[in-house]
Parts: sequence; C-alpha cells; structure tokens
Amino acid sequence: MESKDKWSPVCSLDSLSENELALKEVRGIPVLVVNGKNRRLIIPRSCPHMSNELAEGVFDGHTLTCAKHMWQWSIDEGGEAVGLAEAPLRCYETKEEGGQLFCRADKALLYEHECE
Repeated sequence: MESKDKWSPVCSLDSLSENELALKEVRGIPVLVVNGKNRRLIIPRSCPHMSNELAEGVFDGHTLTCAKHMWQWSIDEGGEAVGLAEAPLRCYETKEEGGQLFCRADKALLYEHECE
C-alpha cells in the first residue's frame, strides 16, 4: 500500500473542545484541526496569504478569521474563502471512525508563498 493511501490517526474526537483550533502533528507534518459546529477540517497551520499562524486567529464555530489581515474562511463550506480572503484553505482528506479523527497526509500542503 502506498503511503498516500494510508489513513493516519490525528486525535480522539473526545479530546476536541467545541470551536477548538488544535495544533497537531501527523506523520511529522504540522497541521491544525478546526473543530467546527457542523464540520471538522484538518488544514495547514499557516494562512494562505502570508504564513501567519491560523491558531492565533478567531474561530466562532463556523468562520475562521486570520488575526493578521482578517482573511476569513467558511469551515461549514470546507474552507471556502469569504470576506477579504482571496484563496480557499487547503484541506487534508479526513474521516471519523471509532471515536477517532484520521487524515491522509503523505506530504505537507503548501501555499504559493511557502514554495518560493
């Protein structure tokens, strides 16, 4: 089985608080778990705009706001850009099984500013 097909454990669902932004590491890759009211996403820790740590932002259970330039994303809509944001969030594929949260992460998801 190729590594990209492997589901990696992230955390137990019980360990996540309501509206939490949880810093985790999956297979050596730093990620941010966004525990929304209607959906959970696992995303890169940095903003697609200028690398600001998204865990320092504001999250109301539906919309994640970067504290640096106020870019926003709808977690309910899978990280779609809203407001001032000009790019969606990149998201790892996730699944929930047996009270655990899993994702597929064979390499870090990078934004254009991180590839330069």
